Amino acid sequence: MSDALYLIGSPHSADMSDEARTQLDQARIRFVRGDLYGALKFLDEALGELDSKIPAHRDILAFRVLTGSMTGEDTQKWVTIGSGRSDPDSLEVVNLCVRSHQKWHQGQLVEGLWLNQSAMQKSHDVIPMWRLYTQLLLAKKLIDLHVSQQAVRVVQEMRATIDGGGLLAFNSLPDALLATLDLQAGRFAEAIDRAGAAIALSDQRRSAVSVKLAHSVAAMAHLLRGEPDLAARQLAAYHRRSAYYAYPDSVARAAFTEIALAAAEGGPHRAAELMRTKWSQLATTSGCLVEDPARAAWMVAMARAAGDRDLADRALHAIEQLAQNNPGVPVLESAAEHARSAAPGRRPDVVTALDFGTAAGAGAVRPGAAAERRPSALPQPGAHRPAGPLATPTGETSPRSAPPSSRPSSRDTDEATADQHDRLASLTQREIEIARHVARGLTNQQVARELELSPHTVNYHLRNVFRKLAITTRVRLTTILSHLDSHDAPREPGN
Repeated sequence: MSDALYLIGSPHSADMSDEARTQLDQARIRFVRGDLYGALKFLDEALGELDSKIPAHRDILAFRVLTGSMTGEDTQKWVTIGSGRSDPDSLEVVNLCVRSHQKWHQGQLVEGLWLNQSAMQKSHDVIPMWRLYTQLLLAKKLIDLHVSQQAVRVVQEMRATIDGGGLLAFNSLPDALLATLDLQAGRFAEAIDRAGAAIALSDQRRSAVSVKLAHSVAAMAHLLRGEPDLAARQLAAYHRRSAYYAYPDSVARAAFTEIALAAAEGGPHRAAELMRTKWSQLATTSGCLVEDPARAAWMVAMARAAGDRDLADRALHAIEQLAQNNPGVPVLESAAEHARSAAPGRRPDVVTALDFGTAAGAGAVRPGAAAERRPSALPQPGAHRPAGPLATPTGETSPRSAPPSSRPSSRDTDEATADQHDRLASLTQREIEIARHVARGLTNQQVARELELSPHTVNYHLRNVFRKLAITTRVRLTTILSHLDSHDAPREPGN
């Protein structure tokens, strides 16, 4: 193992005894390999050998606080030991990061983000490792909240910190984080490629850095591409990787993928059973829940399909509580509204930011064709119950033909057409424009690029279209527009 594996530069190593220096080296190596408890053992021994007045002492205390926090230990004791400095240094920066991480996973996202940003402001004069740690936490929070452009900038800063600080063991982190962004944007092939690159780099450096994250992203991306066997293979690799710690969002993503695979194989009852078993892994009090804003809604609908009202209420309460605790965060409000629409007594009215089942980058895909070529990535509760399904925007299978006795008469058809005309007349010009693009088979991401809008804006308008037209799938939207166009052009809004 070379100096590239070290978490802390050792400019003050001359002040340490040979034994303390050896113990610190062992702690660094074990941390990078994922052995947190082994790292703590050697850190405690090193701190016992050190004079608290030497310059390196606070850096090592910071290392002790970070490692202890990742095992769930109360680290305040070590922060108190190192108190008394007025200027920002490594211990203060790491303590802010630890507090930020705790607030975030307690559901106080805005406060957690603020603490993380404060740590960033104070990290400019600390050693590269602590700056990298601060950037990592901030990038993950921005990704969770769908603040993509800022997240990309922070990841670029991370890459510069890694290269400039010689932290080569962490080279895989930027690729793993960018893979998460690709997954979120529906670029599933790119997400799989980046995740594979991150895993290869980690293996090359003999480290556990970002491996769990990359496997969880690849598993979900394969699932969304309609490749359950490959998703299961990535999950198996995820579980085989020996590591003492994985970030909660990686654990949640892997658990959710397992639940979706269980739904595909065993239906809603099996999915609900696994959801209950893995509930503590789903990170429902953090931003991990809204990586896909329709995730909570899918959980609600799947639990309802299984007849588990308590589980459905629990999933709904989780996202509503998160939105209530963090007012003014659009992605949380959208996710909560999705979940409410799937709750009992409400019409399912869900449009997700991820176009499940559509291979991003492969060109425009007609919604019906996507459903014909491969199974829906997330099994639909409607396949196992008579009630309406929780729709995803990639389309639906062709509806069954109605029995002759129940087929509508020509008069009924004319009335339905007139009703759709009236509903279409309620759409704004922007909503009609987006609906036309979606009916052509474009994904939300492709529509956003073509109209120079953000994916969230497209998602917002598309939800309004679905609500006004009283529909739940993109296939139904395409059918309505093509049917009306074959008769006459719909009236312009307001006419």
